[in-house]
Amino acid sequence: MKSEQFYDDWKRQRIQAVAGCDVTEKVMKQVYQHERRKKPSLFDLQGHLETIAAHPVAKAGVVAIGAFAGLVRVAVMVRILLF
Repeated sequence: MKSEQFYDDWKRQRIQAVAGCDVTEKVMKQVYQHERRKKPSLFDLQGHLETIAAHPVAKAGVVAIGAFAGLVRVAVMVRILLF
């Protein structure tokens, strides 16, 4: 019974809390500032993918690297199987 009273008191106190009109603006401003302060990571895969997707030359480079890696793999397998 005592715990119910504490809970009811907590609910009443929580309901009486009033947030200012500009709370969401302040929070979003802080979030935006935090995001701007973050340093881009070298291992940020999403950022690299966006960069590649935006540049046709980068796309061609990725395809060329993939084709070269595929040819090397085939050459190694042929070498292993035949010799």
